[in-house]
Amino acid sequence: MKMFKTRRLIALALVIVMMFAAAACGKTETAQAPAAPAEGEAAAAKPENLLFATYQVGSSNYTISAGLGTLWQNYLPTGSMIDIQPISPGGMGAPYLFEEGKADIAFVNGAPAKWAYEDGSLGKPATQKFRALVGSMTNVSAVNFMTKAFMKKYGVSTIEEVIEKKIPIRIGCSPKGSMDERVVNMMLEHLGVTYDDIKSWGGDVIHGGGGDLSALVRDGKLDFMLDHTSAQSSTMTEIAMTCDIQFTQWGEDLLKYFETQGFERIKVPANSWKGQDKEIINAGTPDCIFVAADMSDEAAYALAKGICEKRDYLVNQYSSLEPFDPKTCWKPEKVGNVPLHPGAEKYFKEMGYMQ
Repeated sequence: MKMFKTRRLIALALVIVMMFAAAACGKTETAQAPAAPAEGEAAAAKPENLLFATYQVGSSNYTISAGLGTLWQNYLPTGSMIDIQPISPGGMGAPYLFEEGKADIAFVNGAPAKWAYEDGSLGKPATQKFRALVGSMTNVSAVNFMTKAFMKKYGVSTIEEVIEKKIPIRIGCSPKGSMDERVVNMMLEHLGVTYDDIKSWGGDVIHGGGGDLSALVRDGKLDFMLDHTSAQSSTMTEIAMTCDIQFTQWGEDLLKYFETQGFERIKVPANSWKGQDKEIINAGTPDCIFVAADMSDEAAYALAKGICEKRDYLVNQYSSLEPFDPKTCWKPEKVGNVPLHPGAEKYFKEMGYMQ
């Protein structure tokens, strides 16, 4: 009888233990179950499919774009895709990719972005279908030089003197529609002359690619060349090493004029190229990243956060991005005065970079 009671007590104890164990398991599963996301969190978790329009394969911008695409995958929701497509026509035409629905992200120089946003450019009307993400990523500027033979022959040292004296000068720059050509056109226009005027003096304006223009300089068929580029330019480095040239400094009046057109003053340190023993201040409009105006706030926030948090990593990979400063890259003058995307603005305010 005692044994029977003992067995009943053991069995009852086992039942009680099992009941407590089941209850404990139930509590654990309830605690681990994810809470229902808030409306904003649900939107953030939605995968994003973004098209990044960039320059031709092999260009530095394409390489940087590919790196950014990989980096951003870690900041966007799981399942998101960034499609890198080499379809950008360059800084002048890139703003219209957004107008045509052909890009969600693109590199655009600050000044061309300003022109397209406010007045239109390339014969097209203004477009406001894009917003700024980050600006002043590089130190590209209107790098220009004259050959020493030309300077010695006519006793000049600046482009202003050449124009004032109506000296027959052969100017080289990229084809019409490019950023380089637009800068040359603006420079001459501010100095009060046209391409036809240059030709009427016996000079010329010659358009071509970097390799073609370099060859013309070496062959003594160009007197002046302008390229909107950076101190890392392989073209300018090669020309400086193989030709007797002098990088020239614009006067204050010309620099101020370009500032009114959305350009910044860019310092090119001494010895950036062979024979350049003094610092030069050029008018420049650095590379910026713009996004579609209708991009979700969550996506723009993630892109801004990713590129800013990984600034040092990016500079280590791409030295041309050394000027990029997350603390100031949002400022209006850094992005051609184009409004920031609200998602990017949210990030910069959270970081305390802007009020």
